[in-house]
Amino acid sequence: MIQRIVADIQAVSISAAIPWERLSAGLIILIVGIVVVRVLARVSVRMLAKGLKSASRELIRKVLVYIGSILVLILVLNAAGVSLGALLGAAGVVGIAIGIASQAGISNIVSGLFLLSERFFDLGDVITVGGRTGVVYSIDLLSIRVKTFDNTLIRIANQELISRDIVNITRFPIRRMDFSLTLDHAASVETAILALQSVPSRVEAALEVPEAFVLFGGFTDRGLEMRLGVWFQRDDYIAVRNGIGTALQAALSEAQIDIVTTRITVIDDRKQEQRGVT
Repeated sequence: MIQRIVADIQAVSISAAIPWERLSAGLIILIVGIVVVRVLARVSVRMLAKGLKSASRELIRKVLVYIGSILVLILVLNAAGVSLGALLGAAGVVGIAIGIASQAGISNIVSGLFLLSERFFDLGDVITVGGRTGVVYSIDLLSIRVKTFDNTLIRIANQELISRDIVNITRFPIRRMDFSLTLDHAASVETAILALQSVPSRVEAALEVPEAFVLFGGFTDRGLEMRLGVWFQRDDYIAVRNGIGTALQAALSEAQIDIVTTRITVIDDRKQEQRGVT
């Protein structure tokens, strides 16, 4: 097989004396072709994919660019006088070996198409996958890139995404963040309720409508079970989580109430639980 590959490559008729006219023509076709392909891809996406999300449009644009680039490459080789028959013969033999080794890549592409059809997340959404949380930075054919809040870029293969639970933290415009607290037995229920009711007003990003609520869950072996629910705009997720946490600590400290345990849950505007953090 190696001898056949070498023979096919040697058969590629790139003459040592290729006319400069052909080289110039190939270079011009390459430059113009790349520009035309990118422009046509953008125009096609704007005309044909208006109802799709930005992530879907971007993926379709990349596919069109890849296909167009292959066509441009063929035109360039033809203009430069390269024998495409011999070149394709060599590429066909090598392609068999590459195809065997690229099964994971094909699986990632297929998984990416399934994710694209689900439209579960878009560019700029905050998602959690396998305990990793960040902003969707890019969506490609084989993978997505997620930028974490500590400015780390993570590449996650589409095949891994399709087999894992994905949590979209910023899917809906209005969210509710619930703080489930266990307070010390020595605390007064009335004092605890008043302290928790004062928390949302201390955080500017917390919404006044819908109104926040405080719920007494009862007495347990660990202490008083309390729940504080605060509504917020999805873009204010970090500000509300940090702000409420700080305000909770301050309010309960002022009331001289100790916190035993805390659990944070984020709920969307359809009253469905999306995420739990202990």
